[in-house]
This record gives sequence, structure tokens and C-alpha cells, in this order.
Amino acid sequence: MGRRGRSLQARSRDSACQSWVHTLVPHNALIADLEEFLAIGALADQAVTELLEGFCVEARRQGLSISRAMIAWRLLNPIFMTQNITWDVTKDGVEIEKFRHGEGGTSQDFLQSPIRYVVDHDVALLRRKIADPNSPLDFPLLHSFKERGYTDYVLMLIKFGRPMAVDVPGAGILVSFCSDAPGGFNEMDLLALERLKFMLALATRSTIQRDMRDSLAQTYLGRAAGQKVLSGQIMRGEGQSIDAVIWYCDLRGSTAICERLGLEDYLPFLNDYFCATAGPIAAAGGDVLDFIGDAVLAIMPLEDDGIARMLSATKDVLEELEKFRKEQAGVLGDRTCLADIAGIAIDTGPVMYGNIGIPDRLTFSVIGPTVNKVARIERLTKALREPVLVTNPIASACGGWQSCGMFELEGVGAAQELFAWTGVAERGVAHEPVKGLAGSHS
Repeated sequence: MGRRGRSLQARSRDSACQSWVHTLVPHNALIADLEEFLAIGALADQAVTELLEGFCVEARRQGLSISRAMIAWRLLNPIFMTQNITWDVTKDGVEIEKFRHGEGGTSQDFLQSPIRYVVDHDVALLRRKIADPNSPLDFPLLHSFKERGYTDYVLMLIKFGRPMAVDVPGAGILVSFCSDAPGGFNEMDLLALERLKFMLALATRSTIQRDMRDSLAQTYLGRAAGQKVLSGQIMRGEGQSIDAVIWYCDLRGSTAICERLGLEDYLPFLNDYFCATAGPIAAAGGDVLDFIGDAVLAIMPLEDDGIARMLSATKDVLEELEKFRKEQAGVLGDRTCLADIAGIAIDTGPVMYGNIGIPDRLTFSVIGPTVNKVARIERLTKALREPVLVTNPIASACGGWQSCGMFELEGVGAAQELFAWTGVAERGVAHEPVKGLAGSHS
């Protein structure tokens, strides 16, 4: 960041908290300073929180009686719908609020808010002189502001030029300012804010788009893969060989369940299953690479105790699957054994981690013999009635495993000894010779 940008942000909050009394700095100089600050911050990929705080601190220091400011926008995120960032001169830092989809949009606070009115009526600027007895306080929020000593309120709707509603992700932002000056914002203040809103919106838009980009990459590619793609690893065939723990899980009898439930009811059922299986793996730092129909493919780097972390996460998966079994008893029927619900296979080895596909349609995934092997091993979990099967390198990492014998796997040269967790599956089931696609007991 440039010298001026750094100096504006570095100035102390003590200066910002001084009285609102206007200095002799002309408004055009103030506007130029603040516009440069915002431009430099946007070019440096500064967070919206830092931009808003720095902007308000410097604006107040130079004479604008801003005592509170808020920026709100619509997110492009599968969990959260909107985000608000609020700066208040009486508090340290900023306050960040995120609202989940379906949360808050029907609350009385929102329905009776100035934001709802401005968005619904496409109002570019709404102002209420809170301290003026002749000004209507037609929103409950304004009464709260009056009790807190604010004297003026300005709310601006700034669109980004798209022919769509502002509540669509990336279509615009809402910015509000409160004053604590005895008479509120004077006309010069208001003109300055109306001028500055464009650069504030532009700087905010830059960071919003970056956050949307990061959110989409992580949601659809996974955390590690998303970071690699955003860092420039986008060429087909580009990748790296890594040693990883490979985790594969598949749902039992999904076709019959889908036919019985119908597609509309099957989708939430499947999502609950994915939460029970992929959720704990992602929470433990694993990278969920793909949902293949009703199967989950994930990896964990071998370094930093990757095997131990993957096994710990797998225990969490089994606990979640048991909860899932009870919650979905009406759908799963008499399936009391976890091995009748899902099968999990785990192995470790080198894989190629990178871009595969056709030139204009790529995916970021893993390929290699280890990936094919875990898919073959998973098929044996059903025949052996074991919810989890692992190879010798996995079982050797910790205790609590019982050998199921040696198995030949289709496409795998050497027979593999497979292990099941003791005390997890139903016992008393003999491991008879297994025939089929996976291989045979030797």
C-alpha cells in the first residue's frame, strides 16, 4: 500500500473519537484523500472490514460527523445469504453479521427496516433527520438510534449496473451513515457522502467479488483444490504427485431408496447422508474431492499424522451414520448394521493430484492405482458385513484392527490383506470366500 494509504489507516482512534467539529480542510480535499485511500485499499485486496474502518476514522478526523456506518450485501454462499459490516465510533474494530438462508428475511426487524423499504421501492437515498422534531421516525430502528444519541441517518442503495434486483449476489450494496453532530449532516457533508459512495462501492465490490470467487472455488472444488486453481494451476494435465490417505464411501441400496422416495424426497435424504459422511472428513481437514452419485471420495495429506487424523474422522463418521440410521429408520427399515447402510475403504499411497478432463471442461481430482484400489475394497465391505475396511499400512498405524484375510482385487497385481475395526461391525459373521467384481478370498 502507498504511503498515504498506510498513514490514513494508521492514525489513531483517539483522533477519530474527537468532537465532530469541522476542521478547515475543504471537502474537495477530504474527498480526494478518501477516494485515494479506498482505491489503494481495493488494489491491495484489503478486507472490507479494514476499508470501512479506515474510511470512517479518516472521514471523522477530517470533519465528517460519521459516528456509525454499515455496509450490507447479498452473498453467493451455500450457507449464508447476506452479510453486514458495522463500524461505530464508540467501539473497537467492526462488527460482522452473517445471516443464513431463510434466517432474518421474514423477521419483524427486517420487515420494518429501512433496508427492506429501500430495496422494495428501489430508493437511491433515504434520509431521516433524527434530531428534527418535524422529521418522521417511521422505522423502529430510528427510535433506537435516537436513544443512542444519533442525530441523522442516511441510507444509500448503490447498484453495480446489472439489470437485476439488488438482492441478487453481486448486484449492489447498501451503505448507511449516522451522525452525532447537533444538527446532523450539513449539506456539504451530504454532498461529500453522495460523491464518496461511488468509490466506496467500487472498493467494496472488488473485495466482494474476491470473496465470492473464493467461496465458489472452495464449495465446488474443495479447500485445497480451490486454492490451487485460484493460484493459477489451471492447465489440463498440470498437477503434482503426493502421498495421501485415500478415503472412499458408498451408500447401500441407493437405487431402491430413490425409487421408493422419489427424486424430490431422495435429495434431502442424500444430503443428510453426505453430512454424516463427508462432513466429519472435511471438518478434520480432509479434502472432499467429489460426490460420485451417492459415493464420496476424499483425501488427507499423509504428512502431519494424516492417517491418524483420517481414522479419527472416520470414527466420527460412524457415529454420525448411527444417528442417521435412527433418524431415517422409516426409510432404511430394518437395517440395523452400519455395513448395511454404507461401506468405507481407506488406503494410502502416491496419487497424482491435478487437472483432468477436456480442454474446456476440467475437474481437479486424484488419479492413480490407490484410488482404483479403494473403490474395489469398498465393494467387499458389503460381502464381509464390515462398515470399514483398510489396508495393512492403515491398520499398522494404530491398534484395534482384525485381519479379514488376503484378497485379490480386480486390476491389482498382488493380493491385499484387509482389516476391519474390532467392535464396530456385527460380529459372528464368518468371512466366507468372496466372489464378484472385487475379487476373491485366498
